[in-house]
Amino acid sequence: MGSYKQPPYWALKVLQKVCPPDLIEEVEGDLFEAYQWRSQEKGQAYAKRQYIWEVMRCLRYFRIKIKTQNSDIMLIQNYLKTGFRFLWKTKGYSILNILGLALGIAICWMSYIFVSDEYSYDSFYTNADQTYRIKAFMSRGDASKAFAGSSYIMGEEFPAQIPQIEYASRYKSGYFLAKVGQEYINQTTHYADKGFFEMFDVSFLIGTASDFSNPSNIVLSESAALRFNIPLDLSENIVTLVGGGEEISFQVTGIYEDFPTNTSIRPEFLMPFSYWAENNQSRTTIWFDINMNTFFTLAEGTSIETISTKMTEVLLANDDFENTEVAMGLQPLTEIHLDPNLGTGNGINARGDNELIVISMVIGLFCLLIACVNYANFAVGNYLVRIREVSVRKVFGAEKSAVFKQFITEAFISAFISLVLSVALLYLLLPGFSEYANKSYEFSSVFNLNTILGGVVILITATLLAGIYPALLLSRFKTVNGLKGKSKLGGRNYLSRGLVTLQFCIAVFLITGLLTLNKQLDYLLKYDIGYEGENLISVFRPMNDPQIHATFKNELLSISGIESVSIASGFNGTDYVQDDGERVQVRHAKIDEDYISTMGMTLVAGRNFDPEIALDYTKACIVNEAFVKDRGLDNPIGTQINFNYGEFEKPTIIGVVKNFNFQSLHLPVEPLVLYMGGYLNPYDTQIKAADINQELIAAIEDVHREFFSPYPLSYTFAEDDIAAQYELESNIQRITQGGSIIAIVLSCIGLMGFVGTQIRQKLKEVSIRKVIGAESREILTMFLKKYFALLGIGVVIGLAAAFYLLQNWLSNYPQHVSIGAGIIITSVLITLAVAAITIYSQLHRAMGLNPVKYLKEE
Repeated sequence: MGSYKQPPYWALKVLQKVCPPDLIEEVEGDLFEAYQWRSQEKGQAYAKRQYIWEVMRCLRYFRIKIKTQNSDIMLIQNYLKTGFRFLWKTKGYSILNILGLALGIAICWMSYIFVSDEYSYDSFYTNADQTYRIKAFMSRGDASKAFAGSSYIMGEEFPAQIPQIEYASRYKSGYFLAKVGQEYINQTTHYADKGFFEMFDVSFLIGTASDFSNPSNIVLSESAALRFNIPLDLSENIVTLVGGGEEISFQVTGIYEDFPTNTSIRPEFLMPFSYWAENNQSRTTIWFDINMNTFFTLAEGTSIETISTKMTEVLLANDDFENTEVAMGLQPLTEIHLDPNLGTGNGINARGDNELIVISMVIGLFCLLIACVNYANFAVGNYLVRIREVSVRKVFGAEKSAVFKQFITEAFISAFISLVLSVALLYLLLPGFSEYANKSYEFSSVFNLNTILGGVVILITATLLAGIYPALLLSRFKTVNGLKGKSKLGGRNYLSRGLVTLQFCIAVFLITGLLTLNKQLDYLLKYDIGYEGENLISVFRPMNDPQIHATFKNELLSISGIESVSIASGFNGTDYVQDDGERVQVRHAKIDEDYISTMGMTLVAGRNFDPEIALDYTKACIVNEAFVKDRGLDNPIGTQINFNYGEFEKPTIIGVVKNFNFQSLHLPVEPLVLYMGGYLNPYDTQIKAADINQELIAAIEDVHREFFSPYPLSYTFAEDDIAAQYELESNIQRITQGGSIIAIVLSCIGLMGFVGTQIRQKLKEVSIRKVIGAESREILTMFLKKYFALLGIGVVIGLAAAFYLLQNWLSNYPQHVSIGAGIIITSVLITLAVAAITIYSQLHRAMGLNPVKYLKEE
């Protein structure tokens, strides 16, 4: 034989790495000899291939090596095997326990999805942390106000005079008719500046924003382009809008990807501000004409306070506010969605609500906590049969830490299986939850990185909450007692009792909250708001021509079933100065002579407007009771006030209308001035009908088409408008309702586990009582007294917490209900009834047991 050939060096190193030390010498020698023979007989290339193949086959030894060298992995493997075997052995209880834990995890996971989505708004933009919206502060005397918004010139001059502003863009809503084929549809557009595309990471599928300043150019989102039949290659790129009664053609110069759902800014149709400026020249030079949003991206490290001060200086150098103090500020982009103190509008939408977020978090955590408590109580009951096993482990040298790890591992197995099952529950529950929370969650959202990380955190939390108590309890159990067969845990078991009490404390808290919320929402919807919303239709259509106004109204009145019609403006806010210098804040609206009767309002003093009296158009007004009270007028009729709005000034009060809520009941009724004159354009047509049906709507649409074609009919029902004001309360009601039901179900499962554990420890006691003549009723009473004492403590604590928090919540409403004895009694009865049924279901088995079975060992 010639000289020895060396096998591949890297393959030899792999072999030495994977092969156990007791086998390496023999295996390495055999493979070396085989390599030499193959090299000589079949060539070195063949020998190398075979050598590498044999080394790969030796990878199976790697598992042996790990086992022999790492006892921790062997222990974990043993824990997992033991845990799975015990779950299989106790299939009935384990299935119930895991399903309860899966339900708690699913509810907590849904809460996490909702809360993380709310807090993720606008945070994903590249420059999100450096982007702000302009806001302003005004104060006069004791009155102060903060609001978001800016004027056109602010968005032009502030960036020009403040070098730290890197990007700037004004942003404002616009409303047009869009022509699609031969049809016209309402289309909301948004005006923006060129900097908008850099600030908000706009990604173009085709085209750019290079010519965006041209007033005849526009860019569309992908979904809008599809709706307008604009292909992605822009082979067809003309969109026709109707503005000012004329059809205007715009050229589409780009199509961008749709904005994500978790942003406050979701424009589908972007137009350059140069178009708005051409049509609003008079408003482009007014410094404090707040009618749009303006966004700035500041240079990194720039102080917000410094920029705010510079903006204020620029404003005050160009405008005189006399006795009013004005200051400018900046609101971080990431705070817009959840900041209730500054308004939305002008392109800012999707307002979130902290109340809904907090309630979702509380319900999610409560359900997870209850489910984990259930697991702990069930686990303690199931583990009692394993006390001898634990004792034998300790006799053979197992330490408390090893026993603790065993039970924690079993808790992890259960929690992991529950997590997997919760994915299936999410598939079933997520669509309904999306509707409850007014969201559009897809099941695929469960598998994004953020949601998966949330699931991992919930898994770890559930494992610790559910596993620590039984693991500590069983690992500290006395070995001697276990070997003697004494399965009673001993002591008063305060922790288990406290956990059951906590469960029903949470349940009664949620039930009380739900009943109070239902009562308050019902009260809001049925409250006498001062006008009649039944069979009242609101049609939105601006009317600049008084002649069209009158003719349109008469045509509507000619429709069978329509009782009255009124056309009015919206409710604006302003102030005026009294002769003594006092400044008065009021709301005001332009109405006609039929407004009060159409709306079903009540005049408490004076008279209504009379179109036959010329002065009623120029020098007369009607005020509400809030105005009379605010001004301290004992005899308001005939009183002249300094109110002025345009050419309408210093009217005389001719009537007082009963307070009506022209805003939601979240706000008190403000002082109000109603008039027929002035330059406000009416746009809100109120139609009172005997009954609303499709034929009536079709007839209204025919009249509307005759006067305002091609504009489509835009209408709402007053009752729906009222209900929409309380959408938040409705969403909270639905979420609380679902959470309460699930919490009660989980609490029942937990009580079942606790009672079952207690009964199993007392079966011999029950047997002895039955042998000496105790009746089932007496035994049942004995157990019920014990458990109802725990429930009573939970009910009292839950009611106290609910009463305190709900009273604070109700105080936010000027008009609200009281919690009352009815709600408290109902909450207690529901809780105790459910608990009694659950307890009896477990005690029933103890009542029918054969005493001999549990006494023969003695």
